[in-house]
Amino acid sequence: MGAGVLSLPAGVAAMGDVPKAMIPACAIFVTLGTISAYTFHLIGRIVSEAKVTSLGQLWDKEIGPSTSWLITLACFLVCYGTCLAYSIVLGDTFRSLAESAGLKASREANVAVISLFGVYPLCTLKSLAALKPVSIIGNIGLLTTALVMTIRALPGGAYSAASSATNYLATLPLTLHPSFGVIGLRKLSSTLVLSSMAATAFLVHMAGPEFYQTLEKRSIKRFGVLSTLGFSSVLALSAYMMCVGFLTFGGSCKGMILNNYSTLDPGATLCRFLMGIALLGSYAFIGNVMKSSFNQLIYKGKEITDEIQKKTTQALVGTITALALVLNDAGFVVSFTGALLGSALIYIIPPLLFLKSTKRRIDNGSLASTSTLKIERFWNRFLIVLGVFLALAGGSMTVVNSFFPHLL
Repeated sequence: MGAGVLSLPAGVAAMGDVPKAMIPACAIFVTLGTISAYTFHLIGRIVSEAKVTSLGQLWDKEIGPSTSWLITLACFLVCYGTCLAYSIVLGDTFRSLAESAGLKASREANVAVISLFGVYPLCTLKSLAALKPVSIIGNIGLLTTALVMTIRALPGGAYSAASSATNYLATLPLTLHPSFGVIGLRKLSSTLVLSSMAATAFLVHMAGPEFYQTLEKRSIKRFGVLSTLGFSSVLALSAYMMCVGFLTFGGSCKGMILNNYSTLDPGATLCRFLMGIALLGSYAFIGNVMKSSFNQLIYKGKEITDEIQKKTTQALVGTITALALVLNDAGFVVSFTGALLGSALIYIIPPLLFLKSTKRRIDNGSLASTSTLKIERFWNRFLIVLGVFLALAGGSMTVVNSFFPHLL
């Protein structure tokens, strides 16, 4: 969660600017969230039989080591896309915080300064132990943001034209004002933008094997219960924030919903501050995984010296910063990453591993080919087809929605 959940209202806005757009939006989000929970649990089931500790090792055993670099590449690209989205959001967030303090600074200047004096130093840390409290700040930030968004969405709230008390509409450009009923519902294909964002919101599957192996009192049943609770909590909070954000701003929802709120809004300023700190720390954690994946791809089998680590950090943070200076829509990055990589890691790779694993066990006689198993294998084949469709169609629609909206 984080940058992903803050982009979801824009996914609904891509479908239309009327409240009833939330009905198909919630249906899509719940359906894909449920499928994501199933494939995450599927990974745990395969790992329990294969006795491995990572998705790469699982691929080596079931598919073959010659193509295991694909898993490493997918991990690297997901982390790269996530860090890019974080850079864009951090630039927007600290620009708004500067404006709240009465200072003027462009988004581009904030991206450059934060990357140089915040992101890069954190990504060079050899130990990230000091950043563990960031996860707590992140949770507090999300809950605080949900509360503030709820208050602002109430009838007669600070962003309603009917408000007779504090009203922030006069401090916003017209493009950020709430917009309802101008366009109506768009074509069915517009739902693919939200579908792509949903993949990013539920993308934790790379950590599935480690989560299962490190689980206290490990069992498939316990893993299933905890997975259900975790995904249900994320789904409920994400769907709620998606709806509340959309009900406040409608078709004008930006790729990062906090950008819609006034810099004079103290509640939004608090949310920006908390989320900014959380994203900086999260960038360091994800950046560490990104560097490891990159080094494994480029320097596989070689010793990773401090000099290599330094050059890798400089190259990755430098290119991400350069892209963040050009791209200004975090929603596009979240959706495009979810379409191509989220679809692969959620809807394609786990079912493919399941089909390979069950076939191997059926062939060696350790697993009976029951009617229930046949149905589940058919279901997983369908998920692979669904994943390919969402990757290709979702990626294409994300590009159209961001750069050629007049075609929708």
